[in-house]
Amino acid sequence: MNDLQRIIYDVSRVLLWPVLIAAIICFVWVLIELGFLLYELWLRFRYRDLDALEVRTLKARKAFADGKPRTAYRYLQENNYSIVVARFLYDLIRNYQTERLAAKPLKLLQEYEFYTLKRLERTRVLVRIGPMLGLMGTLIPLSPALIGLATGNMTQLAVNLTTAFSVTVIGLLIGGLAFVISIVRDRMYAQDISDMEYLLELLEGGAERLQAGRRRDKKGAWDTEPEVEYDVAAEDLDKTQAIPALAEMPSEPLVPVAGSGPESGNGDKGANARSTGFPEAVGVASAGSAAEVPPLTFDDPAMDWKHDEDPFAALGPVDPPSPGGGAPAPGAGGPTSRR
Repeated sequence: MNDLQRIIYDVSRVLLWPVLIAAIICFVWVLIELGFLLYELWLRFRYRDLDALEVRTLKARKAFADGKPRTAYRYLQENNYSIVVARFLYDLIRNYQTERLAAKPLKLLQEYEFYTLKRLERTRVLVRIGPMLGLMGTLIPLSPALIGLATGNMTQLAVNLTTAFSVTVIGLLIGGLAFVISIVRDRMYAQDISDMEYLLELLEGGAERLQAGRRRDKKGAWDTEPEVEYDVAAEDLDKTQAIPALAEMPSEPLVPVAGSGPESGNGDKGANARSTGFPEAVGVASAGSAAEVPPLTFDDPAMDWKHDEDPFAALGPVDPPSPGGGAPAPGAGGPTSRR
């Protein structure tokens, strides 16, 4: 064995005792976390009730509204089925008593989300460290065990192999227990965060949310939702233009007609209507004006469009020209004549 190999062997031998001590500490640590997990499960199965949480929170909200904060604090403190929820409510009540910041409850909720992640990190670290310590505790004693085998020292071989296999078992046990604790706590803390969000919604949500439910009265009729009333702001009133209703049907046409107006005589209205193509009394004039000016027909000269007045003349002919200059193309209609 050269000098470099000797240095590596000595370093690995020095690491044996720190590895064994760390394995023992982690094993005690995971047993303590297992005890806390069992206690949290017992509190949850024994005292957690979603209906009771709703009733206590609504009573606390009513007490706050009536100016009785101590009664509200007492109802909130009864939700002690979880260590996380109990600590959250303690900080929430302290905010109500001292700081009284409106944005603090939401910030506390976010802080406790990080708090649950911090508690999960303890066992998640053990999931990886436990097997790692077990592997190191297995490989380090193998070197002196092989040396004892080569020299014929069976006692040294047996002692080192016993240490190696024992540390392996402890490391695997640490990793397995930490994995189970992490999985269960992940689900529990997610439920706690959901409960705290629901508690804040009931405690500080809008009053209209509490009136959304419907129930039957003693006569079996369903309760109706309350009517929503609001006052229009002065700013909206200034921007709104009310359209007044017409007292009577106008005698003048609603469509602008060239030459119509106060300066035009009544005798010129019919001529103006005929010259522009807009009848005076079509759908909007009174019965008297409709009798004075008869409605236009397609045979009337006023309805005749000349080619230069046709707005569709620029689109070309209706039917495409025939390929041979004779009959129309297949599928095309006959020639269309314009008046």
